[in-house]
Amino acid sequence: MDIEFIASSQEIHDNWPVVPAKKLVPDWYKNTKQETQLHPNGPIIPTIKQCPPVTDLLTSGYIIRNPFSLTLYPKDEPGGYTGINAQSHIQLQPDVHHWKMCPVNVSGKQHWTKINNGWTVKTAPGYSCLFMQPFFFFNKNITLFPGIVDTDKHDIPVQFPGYLHSDEPIIIEEGTPLIQIIPFKREEWKMQTSVNANIKEETKLADGRYKDIFQTKKKFQ
Repeated sequence: MDIEFIASSQEIHDNWPVVPAKKLVPDWYKNTKQETQLHPNGPIIPTIKQCPPVTDLLTSGYIIRNPFSLTLYPKDEPGGYTGINAQSHIQLQPDVHHWKMCPVNVSGKQHWTKINNGWTVKTAPGYSCLFMQPFFFFNKNITLFPGIVDTDKHDIPVQFPGYLHSDEPIIIEEGTPLIQIIPFKREEWKMQTSVNANIKEETKLADGRYKDIFQTKKKFQ
């Protein structure tokens, strides 16, 4: 199945292309050993490096990176809100959404910033994409909201709203991973519930064997 990324400029296309997430795994994860020891005489235990669900998330889909150094300037406004001024490349000048458009107090009652994205994502009919900030990069400056977009129909760039974690100006460096995109097929689902009295025993038998028993290899190229 194909997914297409269409750049809004040759500069973005050439300098900061979209890449498979598996090529942009965070350094802390790459540098983590498979096993560790809590103290000199303690047992050897597995680390997060041996957790297949985390590995699958880190290596699934594609990542859009920030193509230009972006500085966001919070400022006081009437009513106790915080507005956003920004200086960036003119084509990707960020916008602002008023706090009341999403009245959640997560970092003070600040207006929401919206980063304009230079890529349009196109998928085959019946396929959508989950857009989310790459979780395991732990960005301390800004949180971008996740969302699902029907990219088989939506033919313009998806914008990235979010909020700042500081009252001081912040810089989002060129090349910073902004959004992870995971395509999936839209299907109808009907929920059911049931009881399995043997679930605890089955869990014990499968403990630590997820990779051998359950995991299916995913491919994103």
